Amino acid sequence: MKDTMKKKTLVALKGSIEKWEKIVAGKGKDRGTENCPLCKLFWAQKQTCQYCPVERISKRGCCENTPYDAWNVWKENTEKDRVVDKQSKQLAQAELDFLKSLLPENEK
Repeated sequence: MKDTMKKKTLVALKGSIEKWEKIVAGKGKDRGTENCPLCKLFWAQKQTCQYCPVERISKRGCCENTPYDAWNVWKENTEKDRVVDKQSKQLAQAELDFLKSLLPENEK
């Protein structure tokens, strides 16, 4: 990502990273758009993912083409919203790593 990310976008991205750090640590839950700062900024306000840093990389809305796809399939199949085993921890870690990769170089 460019080093010129808007401040509110950067704050939301860092909030989403924090959410996934908690999930990976077994202390947080995934409530989808309900507890995602990026979704709250982009989807909830505008009903579009346009300009979300995730959408800019994935070229798809709703976090498609990202590690969240695999997490979401696991979540739907298990009806769990938190890390409960090695597989879910790996899936959550992949999402966390992906979100961290979106940080501007000067924020990493």
